[in-house]
Amino acid sequence: MNTLTVPGRVADRLHRARDVPFSLFTPPAGIADGAVMRLQSTDLTMLAIAVVDRGDDCFRVLSYGHEGFVALDRPWANARIDAALALRVDHGLAGPGRAFRLMNGAGDGVPGLLVDVYGPFAVVATLSASMTDIARVVAELLVERRIVRGAVVKDRGRGRAASGVSLVAIAGESPPERLVVLEGPWQFEVHLTTGVNVGLFTDMRAERQRIAGLSAGRRVLNLFAYTGALSVAAAAGGAARVTSVDLSEGVLAWARDHFSLNGLEAERHHTVAADAATFVREAVTAGERYDVVLIDPPSFSAAREAPFAIDRDYVPIVRAACELLSRGGDLWLASNTRGFSLIGAVQAAVPAARQPRVAGLGGLPADYPTEPADVEARYLQTCLLRLG
Repeated sequence: MNTLTVPGRVADRLHRARDVPFSLFTPPAGIADGAVMRLQSTDLTMLAIAVVDRGDDCFRVLSYGHEGFVALDRPWANARIDAALALRVDHGLAGPGRAFRLMNGAGDGVPGLLVDVYGPFAVVATLSASMTDIARVVAELLVERRIVRGAVVKDRGRGRAASGVSLVAIAGESPPERLVVLEGPWQFEVHLTTGVNVGLFTDMRAERQRIAGLSAGRRVLNLFAYTGALSVAAAAGGAARVTSVDLSEGVLAWARDHFSLNGLEAERHHTVAADAATFVREAVTAGERYDVVLIDPPSFSAAREAPFAIDRDYVPIVRAACELLSRGGDLWLASNTRGFSLIGAVQAAVPAARQPRVAGLGGLPADYPTEPADVEARYLQTCLLRLG
């Protein structure tokens, strides 16, 4: 392990955020991507152990000098796992068959690394290739400690959303092609070895409960429905009818399977494979009405049939969706885009004549901790509006 002496401005930054950009201090050209470095101050005090991440142009600080670790080894990884698991246990999130995030990057002292548990299996994902060796160690320990039976290691670095996730390794047992996990009273099917997303976003756990609580006896429209987890929550909450709209018939078939898996009446669930904006325009023309509209779009989609960019397309679709809402209806909105103002979009999109009132705001749950200074890491915004 090499040692680098860093200037005072870097020493000051280290304890505010675990990702230190190369714009503050550039490592020598000969140091390879993924190299583990000791960072010391000009008075030779050991400050931190970090990984050089040339893909994201930063140092990933994984241990501070006061913690006493001498390497990013198994004792270090075990300590990180212990602390992360304790937080989830304290919040009642861990348990047999459950799905939750076990490690959330810098918020759990492992910047560049995400660990999601799905019942007896885990997905350990790196945000850049520089973290691959550490991901392997974490995966192996999760299996050795019997926290899970098997762990999939994936590379989710830049460009992977378009080209697909690279499966790096599997520790322990290989997960089945289709796995059923629990979330409260509901069951969801996940696919752990393929794709960027596995079929269930655990950061929406609390929002599904919120949606279940406001759906009884109401007509619910779920735009950008994906695998229908929000639709399941609405139906389980007693919705009179749920309509799920998504461009992909494949994920809508998955949504229908979720209804069957949870013993929900298929007759109350209508799926439509269509562009969400086109569906809304046609529904408005047809005079359709809903009591609850859910809108959780991607940040960006390059789908040839219906490209979507949140900065360009979110406000128009929210504005149009307001025309579908009955008086006293609820509009639930979500954004997963860093730097995007959801409340700003609400103010631009919702007509004042509808007398909108904010009935609830949401963000990341307890298993997605973040550093206080890292505003960008708190990507999730939700807003529930009651319209007159």
